[in-house]
Amino acid sequence: MNHSWIYLKLVLTTLFWAAVFHVGKYAVALMSPVAVGAWRFIVAAAVLLPLVALREGWSLPAVRRNALALAVMSAVGVFGFNVSLFYGLRLTSAVNGALIMAFNPALTVVLSALINRESVTMRQAAGLLLGLIGVSVVVSKGSWHVLQAMSFSAGDLLVLLGSLGWAIYSVIPKRFVHGLSTMQVTGSTITGGAALMAVCAAATTPDFLQPPALPMAAAIVFMGLFGSVLAYLWWNQAVQKIGAASVAVFINLVPIFTALIGLLLGQSISLAQLCGAALVIAGVLVSSGRFKAIPAVPALAQAQAYR
Repeated sequence: MNHSWIYLKLVLTTLFWAAVFHVGKYAVALMSPVAVGAWRFIVAAAVLLPLVALREGWSLPAVRRNALALAVMSAVGVFGFNVSLFYGLRLTSAVNGALIMAFNPALTVVLSALINRESVTMRQAAGLLLGLIGVSVVVSKGSWHVLQAMSFSAGDLLVLLGSLGWAIYSVIPKRFVHGLSTMQVTGSTITGGAALMAVCAAATTPDFLQPPALPMAAAIVFMGLFGSVLAYLWWNQAVQKIGAASVAVFINLVPIFTALIGLLLGQSISLAQLCGAALVIAGVLVSSGRFKAIPAVPALAQAQAYR
């Protein structure tokens, strides 16, 4: 496959994820966050299950051997991540949410060192520090008094918790999942997460079983098809073709696209958000080795590669 086509798919993937922050914020204003997340991943699972069966087939013995790791990934990286994200978007802006999530690659490096026993280089430590400062600027809205009082938005902290869940999801496969392809891991964990969210939504939210209005249904289908199925498949395809280290840097486009979409929707961007964005993106670039002046081992690539 031509690399230009792969890069176009990666740009579209980050655009889809950026749009999910805005579409998700709209959705959780009309429906409970757990119901929104449940329907998003029910749609994704309904597409992925037969798609994996047609393209690769399902290795049920391998799924059973990896059941514990897949269950943890489903609980933390799909259920936990999305519940935290959608509840967080009720209480913070889409731009803030995207900026905080942009810190995820650097966080993944640290967790990879802890879980997969990979050493953290000076480059990665520098990237982590820049990212932490950037996130602090965003969630404090640039106020030193807010930092001193630790009076952050509950929504910001929930999104940060979701980012931690996604980082855990990313580093588990390297050490604990064996004999499954990237697509099979993705299909399994999305299906497991959808089941958990559906059970939780059915037990706690009356609107889960109520037919949504047409705009809400369109938002859920968009997030399920574009923000989950296509985005996950194109991202994993690019990892296989050009390597995770080259792919990871594209995550930096998510906050940029989120801010641009916000501008198109008439939202403003504060100086604190701009400064935080610059620091977060710089931290991710340093951590992922895009600044070649700092030599390093591509730990991020190893953490995000499922096989």
